[in-house]
Amino acid sequence: MATSCRARWALFVLLGSVLTVTLQLISGFLLAMGDTSIYAFHIADGLTAACFLAGEWVWLLSSTPGRQTAARIFLLSVESRHQLHRQLNRESGASKALRDGLDAPVEGLFLIFASITACIGILLWQNHGGLLPWHRTIAEILLFLWLLHLVFSIHDHWPRRVRRTEEQP
Repeated sequence: MATSCRARWALFVLLGSVLTVTLQLISGFLLAMGDTSIYAFHIADGLTAACFLAGEWVWLLSSTPGRQTAARIFLLSVESRHQLHRQLNRESGASKALRDGLDAPVEGLFLIFASITACIGILLWQNHGGLLPWHRTIAEILLFLWLLHLVFSIHDHWPRRVRRTEEQP
């Protein structure tokens, strides 16, 4: 029973992190385009995102499945580094799923940059306005990683045609 509760908690934290960070990217883009009416939402969602990201780090560092995930996304395990190397070199036997190779470090970098962006956002909220260029630059990197992860996920879940090797009569 404890395992299923932990899995639900981990799923809740992951979905909360993804949704709040995605909303941060959207509202940040709108702010950059001059829509200041969304500022209060951006602050509130940013604080919520920071809480979910903290929960994600707690899960990664405190549970066995979390540590296994951390080993995969931060390339700490030999297996994850070998899988990435095989995909980069297009070796035979490499997994077709990008999640097992190329997407793993993207997920890790996304988590790191999202956490840094949230911390800088909190400092901005506390009137450290000189950090705004850093916040924007890191948010742009975060947006690129988000899009890259989205492309990799679409690639992994896109239905593929199976080539038939049947002989014609």
